[in-house]
Amino acid sequence: MPDRPEEEARTVAEQKPESPSHVDVGGKVNAIIEAAQAAAQEIDQDARREAREMLQQAEKQAAERIEELTRVASEARAEADQYARDIREAADSYGTQHRRSVEEEARQALTSAEKKARELLESAKTSAEQIERDVVNRHATLQREAKMLEERRQRVLESLRDLAAQLQDALVEPTEKAPQDDALLDALDVERSR
Repeated sequence: MPDRPEEEARTVAEQKPESPSHVDVGGKVNAIIEAAQAAAQEIDQDARREAREMLQQAEKQAAERIEELTRVASEARAEADQYARDIREAADSYGTQHRRSVEEEARQALTSAEKKARELLESAKTSAEQIERDVVNRHATLQREAKMLEERRQRVLESLRDLAAQLQDALVEPTEKAPQDDALLDALDVERSR
């Protein structure tokens, strides 16, 4: 756009001046255009300088902010690392304490179980010995009872043999023949065969 006023100013300057005021107007217009161009250059330079200053200020602030955020992040990381170390140490300590507690409980449980096992073994041995004594006594008692029963059986057999002999003698002596009971004779023969 600034090129157009110059063209217009040249066009005006090339035209023949018809009046003296017309020449002055062209020069004034040219002077205004030149002043406007100078002002535009100065404004442009000021704007560029301000932009550079703003850019430098922004870069400086950004660098400060980056530095601050980096420092804050480093501090946060250091705090997090310390917190993690503290937690790890606490967990290790708790784990060690818990493991010791569990090991102690296990030792106590094992000691208690071994004691109970010994007591049960002693009790079982005592019971087994008592049962063995009872079995031996019962066996002796049964042997005595069996011997007594055997002796009794022998006496009963002898008595039955005597009775059978007496019955046989009694059956032979009568002159009259009494009817014989086959079942009684068979029973007596069975006793004799023993």
